[in-house]
Amino acid sequence: MHATNSMTLSLIQPIIYQEPPFVYEGSAEAYQSALTYLDGAEVGTEVVIALTSTSRLLFVGAKGAPTPEERDAIERGEELPPIDGPYALEAGRYAFTQLAPPPSLDPIISLKRIAIDGPSRVYVRLLKESPLAIIAQVWIAL
Repeated sequence: MHATNSMTLSLIQPIIYQEPPFVYEGSAEAYQSALTYLDGAEVGTEVVIALTSTSRLLFVGAKGAPTPEERDAIERGEELPPIDGPYALEAGRYAFTQLAPPPSLDPIISLKRIAIDGPSRVYVRLLKESPLAIIAQVWIAL
């Protein structure tokens, strides 16, 4: 697994997610199911796995590929119209790392510091970047 250096990212509006179209028990199974789902999904589709700083699973959410209008707005740096959904990657500042998805969630979890006084949430965001590529991102709330 090769990770790029971490950088700070500011998310200006939340990314809203729906229930995923797969079943899972625990974070490890959610990760494997997400990779399988994304393998056959449209480019731009994503899944987020939210964990506490001690790696307890909080939720798993999915988001379909953006429409051409949404893509244009994102490229122009414009806010998207608000949508409803049960889950969100909240607006705010994050330490952000992007890498090729490893075979399991364990190496990704090891990238973050596990501390009792650490961040309240860590997000593992998996995106279908191209017809043949899925990328993993680790977002740690600052």
